[in-house]
Amino acid sequence: MRQKPLPASSAPADDHDGRAAAPLLTLEDRIRACYQSLPGSEVVVADVLLHHPGRLATHSATELAAAAKASKAAVTRLIQRLGFASYAEARSEAREAQQWGSPVYLEAKAPVEVGARAAFARHVAADQQILAQSLGALTNGDLEAAIEVLASARRVVVIGFRNSAWLAMYAHSQFGLLRPGIELAPLPAETLAEAMVGLGADDLVFAVGFRRRVPAFAAALRAAHSARARIVLVTDPSGAADLRFADWTLSCHCRSASMFDSYVAAVSLLNFLAAQLAQALGESGRRRLQEVERWHGSLGDLA
Repeated sequence: MRQKPLPASSAPADDHDGRAAAPLLTLEDRIRACYQSLPGSEVVVADVLLHHPGRLATHSATELAAAAKASKAAVTRLIQRLGFASYAEARSEAREAQQWGSPVYLEAKAPVEVGARAAFARHVAADQQILAQSLGALTNGDLEAAIEVLASARRVVVIGFRNSAWLAMYAHSQFGLLRPGIELAPLPAETLAEAMVGLGADDLVFAVGFRRRVPAFAAALRAAHSARARIVLVTDPSGAADLRFADWTLSCHCRSASMFDSYVAAVSLLNFLAAQLAQALGESGRRRLQEVERWHGSLGDLA
């Protein structure tokens, strides 16, 4: 997985409106470009940053020098050679990448535990905290409105990309057990345009978009908004730029104790929405579930 580019200037990497941004350099790109010409005192610092870029966000220049067994002056010279005005500027941009969610920048935050079970216990505790934080971020009004529109919309088009794609698939499968008109977009060999054609005010786009979103996600929300379709957005706190398109937003925290994000809150929310949708649909939902079970028996597709 490629890390987020570190800006070579103050220009934003993505304006969420589909405009092309200027090419940006990653920390690795900067180091590779000058690695062969580095003096030995700076090579050892560069090697530390190539293997542990997160230390640029979490360590002071003195601490980084100690980790590399180099002098603080060597760290300063390397940082300037990489095109940064100061160590503070380099650390600020690394922290931005860390906040954005690049696993290589989050690695340094993962603690060293004594034994795998102790590490897993900390992992579970972090997931419990994520669930609690997510509950605090949800509003009764948005939850009730999301359930109502899931039950009443003519079509429900579920979208999600990258890490959010499997969450979108889960939502599609659960909602689809309860009512017709649940569509996953885009399907293989299909474009978003083909999946979203015909959307209107009676329809819903159920959009799952956790951090490290692709430009197509914002484009889909913008297009659905222009078509006057209603939008339920399931996202994390970093999805603020997409809120202007959404009618209702369900925010779930995802920052875990490890180098990778946790989606325990998102799965719990989707499971809850499916259960509440079943209650909202009542008899029609039960009949559809019974019909699904009848087909399972006819096809013998479950052991």
